[in-house]
Amino acid sequence: MELNLENDILPVGDFETIPVLSSLEPIPENYPNYVRLNVSVDVDKLREEYHLFPKENKKHYFRHMAKHFKSSVKEAVSYYKDLGFVVENYKVYPLRVIGSNTLSENVGSYTREVLETIGVPLFRQQYVYATKDWKTQTHIDHPNFSIHGFRMFIPIDEVNLIVDNEEIILTPGYAYYVNIAKPHKGWATSDRIVIMAQMASDKLIQEVL
Repeated sequence: MELNLENDILPVGDFETIPVLSSLEPIPENYPNYVRLNVSVDVDKLREEYHLFPKENKKHYFRHMAKHFKSSVKEAVSYYKDLGFVVENYKVYPLRVIGSNTLSENVGSYTREVLETIGVPLFRQQYVYATKDWKTQTHIDHPNFSIHGFRMFIPIDEVNLIVDNEEIILTPGYAYYVNIAKPHKGWATSDRIVIMAQMASDKLIQEVL
């Protein structure tokens, strides 16, 4: 089963997006598989605030987002199951107020500082928790940076990926850009927490290229 990924892997189209600026044509081949950004973070503080953050049930989050799907919910659920994204081993906890890029009042002070002063506007900010037995099939999230922005990872735990046949380890303590418009897959060797968001500019990427 396939989705129209122009609408993103969570097929909500331009819901929650903000204007995206790029110094390059928004073509995936123009960006590397990943880049460690000039952003360092205190992982212990991030982890502490993650555990204090009130967790929503993923089905509750999914139900909110499903109202905005551009494809059928049944098709989307089947697609995620085929790829390996199931509620038992992959959970999303939004850090923003759903429908906006405004951070929730429940976001911890240090996490808020990191996300609000990172140097570019962000949207779709969220915690992503995966269990140690989680793994995906190869997929892309979307082909269109001009709508969905540039994926930022802030790993609280080590992240294992293969992007365009390159094996990558994202070490905690830094922020990274990952080109999820290229074929990629991920897995977890232990329970894994990551902050993910979409950058509305490639400024931080270009600073290190």
